[in-house]
Amino acid sequence: MLQRKQLGNTNLQVSEIGLGCWQLGSQVAINGISLTYGDFGEKEAHKIIDSALDFGINTFDTADIYSLGESERRLGMTLKEKRSDVYIFTKAGKIPTFTKKHITDTDLSYHHLLSAIDRSLKRLDTDYVDLFQIHSTPQSEEDFENIEKVFEQVKSENKAMYCGVSIGNQYEKGIELIERGIIDSLQISFSLLDYNVPIQLFSLAKKFNIGIIVSMPLAQGFLTGKYNPNVLFPKNDVRSMYSKKEIGKKVKKAQDFQVLLNEEMTMNQLALAYILSHEEVSTCIPGVKSIAQLKANVSSSKISLTLDELKKIKEIQNKW
Repeated sequence: MLQRKQLGNTNLQVSEIGLGCWQLGSQVAINGISLTYGDFGEKEAHKIIDSALDFGINTFDTADIYSLGESERRLGMTLKEKRSDVYIFTKAGKIPTFTKKHITDTDLSYHHLLSAIDRSLKRLDTDYVDLFQIHSTPQSEEDFENIEKVFEQVKSENKAMYCGVSIGNQYEKGIELIERGIIDSLQISFSLLDYNVPIQLFSLAKKFNIGIIVSMPLAQGFLTGKYNPNVLFPKNDVRSMYSKKEIGKKVKKAQDFQVLLNEEMTMNQLALAYILSHEEVSTCIPGVKSIAQLKANVSSSKISLTLDELKKIKEIQNKW
């Protein structure tokens, strides 16, 4: 059974490995640019969610932008009969656009966020979510004020038990959010490749008991060990937005960690064990496209990296 950890100052005992549900929606593209990791069937999505439950996962993270709500709908349908046994996290604030350069924009207005959670609850077929997150970092004082008001209202109406912000790698904004005292959790991008999280962020999260959720711990699959520098992603895969140079750089960096692998530890297990070695992290939420990947991820929780292995990881990162 997966270890459970308390998410900050909440009463949520989350599995230290959860399930990121971006991949579990159907294929969606805007102006020919994919919003997803390719097409994914509804039956396959249900099987993965059910298998996650069997493996001890109780934490599921989605967003209204994932397949334009289809990820939420599939998740809600599968978890409906198990609602009291699981934690559902969703996010709002990113909206689709129709420009040639960008496929999403941000709307952190008070009325949009309130209507967004209502739409999410309807798709998820539930009265509440355990964690409602803003899917973008606030940039202005008005943004901060809107978020604080929305959080107060959705909690008072029991539409969300707790609230947080998904900041990606905008770590300084995370520090500001903690200092303002308006969040229960932060979702951050953090991995062997995206590792420069300020010590101050982790120390403040620990000091004020703010839960840390790690997204993209496998760096969009580049830390699974299955890609070479010449890989070409199909156009219906969101990773096709990366240039050949960017892909090659990510793959080569990931390959630097192969010296740490052995018969008992694969690349993705190393990547997840690295995340879980940070005591401030409550849960990480890798996405999967197969039950085999899911099983491999869950097995990572049994791996404890030694001080020598962590030192070697740091040496590799410092070379970059």
